[in-house]
Amino acid sequence: MPPNTFDEILGLEEQFYDDGYKQGLEDGVKAGRIEGRTFGLEKGFEKYVESGRLYGKSLVWANRITQDGTPVALLVQVQHEQSSIISQTNDHQTPSPAILPSLPNNQRLSKHVKVLHALSELETLSTENTEEAVSDFDDRLKRAQGKAKIIERTLGEASGDSNGSNSEPHNV
Repeated sequence: MPPNTFDEILGLEEQFYDDGYKQGLEDGVKAGRIEGRTFGLEKGFEKYVESGRLYGKSLVWANRITQDGTPVALLVQVQHEQSSIISQTNDHQTPSPAILPSLPNNQRLSKHVKVLHALSELETLSTENTEEAVSDFDDRLKRAQGKAKIIERTLGEASGDSNGSNSEPHNV
């Protein structure tokens, strides 16, 4: 009987263990990359949507600020969107634009709105996937959220958070 017969059989367990470990490691690396990419896309999308929401709020507030009874900035109405909405309905009535109450011409309020607009302007936000760009984006988003809260509290408006927690001004 050759002396290596039992050595090969006894080494099978270790060989199977090593093969399983290597295969599990490769599968884990592959699954981790897929999961990490998906998570990154979800978080990036959420941040960009929030930035867009804040940008929209800044536009509305800027157009509500008046000086001597006239708006300081004018909203641009998109005729194409209105015509497509009208064509989808059976009513061929033109929609009348909703008129929001104007805001007082307050220098501090105007400054906050301008800063919010600058912080959340989509053209200036970087979408690169570098450590510096992501940090800058997060910093600008947090500052814009803070400005929005300041403006909301100044105006006495409720926050339009999607999580349902409306922060209304408290009387102290």
